[in-house]
Amino acid sequence: MSASADPRATIDATAVRGTKAQRADALHDLSIAHAELGHLDVAARYAQRGLRLTGEARFHLTLAWIDLDRGRGKQSLAHLDLATPHLRGRELARARCLRGLHLCQSAEPRLAIAELTAVIKELRRHGDQRWLANALIGRGIARCNATQVARADADFTSAQTLLHAIGEPGRAAMCLHNRGFVAMLAGDLPLALRRYEDAAKAGLDSTSRPEALVDRAEALLAAGLTTEARRVLTPALELLRRCNRHVPELAVLSARCALRAGDPAPALRLGGSDVEFMLAAGKLDAVAAHRFRGPVQTRALGWLAQARRSDRRGALAACRAGLRLLDEHLGDWPRRELTGHALGLARTAREVLHWSERHRASVPLPPKEPELARALTRLRRARAFGLPLDALERDVRRLALTAVPRGVRASVAEPDLPLVSFIVHNGHMRAVTVVDGRARLRDVPGATTLVHDTRLAVAAGRAVPTPEGLLPDADEIVVIPDGVLHAMPWGALGRRIHVIPSLRHWRRPRNPGRRVWITGPRLLHDEVPALQQEHGGDRVKPFADNTLAALEGAGIVHIAAHGVVNVDNPLFSYLELEDGPLYGYDIARLENPPEIVVLSACESGLARAFLDAGTRAVIASVLPVPDAQVSKAMAEVHRLIDHPVEAARAVAHLGFSCYGTGTRVAACRAAANDVPVHNACVEPTVAGTSTPSATTFTHGP
Repeated sequence: MSASADPRATIDATAVRGTKAQRADALHDLSIAHAELGHLDVAARYAQRGLRLTGEARFHLTLAWIDLDRGRGKQSLAHLDLATPHLRGRELARARCLRGLHLCQSAEPRLAIAELTAVIKELRRHGDQRWLANALIGRGIARCNATQVARADADFTSAQTLLHAIGEPGRAAMCLHNRGFVAMLAGDLPLALRRYEDAAKAGLDSTSRPEALVDRAEALLAAGLTTEARRVLTPALELLRRCNRHVPELAVLSARCALRAGDPAPALRLGGSDVEFMLAAGKLDAVAAHRFRGPVQTRALGWLAQARRSDRRGALAACRAGLRLLDEHLGDWPRRELTGHALGLARTAREVLHWSERHRASVPLPPKEPELARALTRLRRARAFGLPLDALERDVRRLALTAVPRGVRASVAEPDLPLVSFIVHNGHMRAVTVVDGRARLRDVPGATTLVHDTRLAVAAGRAVPTPEGLLPDADEIVVIPDGVLHAMPWGALGRRIHVIPSLRHWRRPRNPGRRVWITGPRLLHDEVPALQQEHGGDRVKPFADNTLAALEGAGIVHIAAHGVVNVDNPLFSYLELEDGPLYGYDIARLENPPEIVVLSACESGLARAFLDAGTRAVIASVLPVPDAQVSKAMAEVHRLIDHPVEAARAVAHLGFSCYGTGTRVAACRAAANDVPVHNACVEPTVAGTSTPSATTFTHGP
C-alpha cells in the first residue's frame, strides 16, 4: 500500500532509520503521507530533510507539489525548475503534469487543456496510473474554467475509475465531489448536492480537504441557505488556517454570504471580477455584458444589471429574459431579484398581479425518498425524547435538497369569483382586486394594526366587521394574502373567503373518498369519537407511519392534535402524535394527498404544506383553539364539509378559515370541464462559479 493510498498507516509504520537510501525513502513516504492528510507544513519539513540528505530531484518535485497546494506558485515553479534537468521518462512526465496544473490556475484554460492532453498521452505510455489520474483531474479543472462541463465530467469520471482501480477510495471520492462541482456549473443544484453527499459517504475526508467544505458552502448559498453556508464556512476557515493553505474563494464566498444577508461592505472591499460584487458596486455596464455568456447564474445577473440600467420597457424585457433563462436551466437565484425589480416597475393592476404571482416564492416538494424518510424518523424520535435537534434538522434540510424536488403541484382551475391579491414590496403593501374581469390597484395602509385588532376581537368573542375597503363588496371572495395578512383570521370577516397562497393553488375537486380521523395525545376534549359515530370512516392510531399511510388517497381527514409553528422554516412546523411530531416535511412528501383536511389544532402552520402537496381545501386556525369549544363547532363543520368555505364559517369565531379551494364539490365539479391550467414554477438553484481546488490530486509517486 502506497503512502498516498493509506497515509495514516504509512505514518504509523515508517521510521527514519537505516542506510542513507532507506532514510531518504522513509522521509519521502512521510512527506507524501502528511501531504495527503493536509499537514502541509509537516510534509514540507520531511521533504526538506530529504533534500538536505540526498539532494534528489524527487524531493524538489514533492516540494513543488506542496507549494502548489499552499498557493505558493513562485516557490512551486522554482522547485520544478531545479528538478526538471535531472528527470527522465516517467518522472519528467510528472513534472510536466505539475506545470500543467499551474496553467490551470494562472493561464488561459485552452493552454492548460492542450498541455495536460499531451501529458496524459505520456503518462498512459509509461503506465503511470496515479499521475494519469492527476492529469485527468487537472484537465477536468481546466475544462471547468472553459465551461466545457460534459468533457470535465468525463475527465473526473475517468480519474475516479482509475483511483478506485489502484486502491485509493479517498481520492476517488474527491473526484466524485468534483463531479458535483461540474453539476453546479451546469445549473443542477440537486445533483451537485447529491454528489457532494455521496462523496462524503464514499470516504472524502473534509478535515484534510477543507476545500470540499468551501464547495459545499457554495452549494448551500446557491440554495438560499445563507445561515447554513456560514456554518460550513466557519470550520473550513479554521482547517485551512491550520493547514497554512490559502484559498481565495473562501474570502469571496464569505463576502457573498454577507451580501445575501444584507451587508455589502465585505463585497465592496474585495471588489474584483466577481459579478455579484460588481453588481453591488453599481457596475451595471460591466455586469450586463455577461448576460450572453458564462454559467447560468452569471448570465441571470447580467440580465438583472441590464434591467437596472434600462428604461421601463427594456427593464421588463430584461427581467423576462432572465426568468426564461432560469426556467430553461432549472435555476432560482436571482429569480426574486428579477421579479422584484419588475414588480417595482409594474404600473397597471394586471401588471402588478402578473409580477406578484411570479414574485411569490414557490415551494419545492421534498422528494419521496427513503433516506429522507429515515432522517425524519430520527428527528421525530429525538424530539420525542428531548435530544438535541440541530444536527438532525440539518440532515433533513440537506437530504431534501439533494434529490430533484417534485415541484408545487400545478393548478388545474381558475377562480370564477372576486379576487383580492395582496403583495408587499419595498415595505409597501398594495392590493389588486379583480371583479367581473376588471382589475383595480390600490394601496393598503395600516395592515399591521388591522390584523392585530381583528385577532384581539376574535379572541375576545366580539363581532368583527369587515374593515372598510379591504375586500370587494361580494359574499364569496378569493384572497391571496402577503406579509402580516397571513396572520389574519379571514373566516371571521363575515364572508365566504377562500385563502390561497397563489393562483397556482386553486384546484379542481376530486371525489371525496374515505374519511380518516386522527387524535393526538394530551387533548382535554376529544371530539373524534362522536364525529366518527355520526359520519363513519376509519380512526387511525396516532403514530407517524400509520398517519402518513392513512393520509394517502383519503377524501376527508380530521386531525385533532396540538400544533407548533416554526416561523423560520414552516416545513419544520408540526402536529404532536404519540411517537413524536408529524412535520410539514412529512406532509409535503405525500404523493396522493387528502382532498379536504380539517386541522382541529392550535395554529400549526401546516395548511401551506397540505396545499403544496395537492390538498384542495384545509380548514385551520391562526389562533390558539380552546379545547372546550371545539367539539360542538366541529360537528357543524362536518355537516357542511361538502362546501369547505361554508364549513369554515361555522368555526370562524375560533379563528378558523378556509385555505385553498373551498367551493361546493358538486357545483365545482360541474364547472371544472373547460378551465385553463396554471403551471407551477419550481426549480432547483444554480450553482456558483468558483473552480475546484488544485488539492484534488494524488500526491507522490
